[in-house]
Amino acid sequence: MLAALPAAAQQSETYRPVTAGEIYAGIMEGALASWVQDPAQRTTLSTAMATSYIIGVADSARNRQWCPKQPPSIQALSGVVLDYLADISEARRSENAAAVIAEALGRAYPCP
Repeated sequence: MLAALPAAAQQSETYRPVTAGEIYAGIMEGALASWVQDPAQRTTLSTAMATSYIIGVADSARNRQWCPKQPPSIQALSGVVLDYLADISEARRSENAAAVIAEALGRAYPCP
């Protein structure tokens, strides 16, 4: 799979947690796929990457940090998170994305 990515995307980086701001910018600005030249493709890929991250957090936190009565659509999950990220402070956007996403889902779908 890595062979299919451009060289710029393959450059090795040290792991660091993704921030809430990076997920927000990934959806709003296409920032998670900055190496993609075509703007439409960059936005599509970046949004897919951010949405996948949100789904991963949702899967790992379900029934512990958020408890939906009925399974929400992927669009609903992303919408809840995007609205939450839009309303938090810049300082909060520098926090770990997984924690902030779980918090957003917990507020929208609280556990009993």
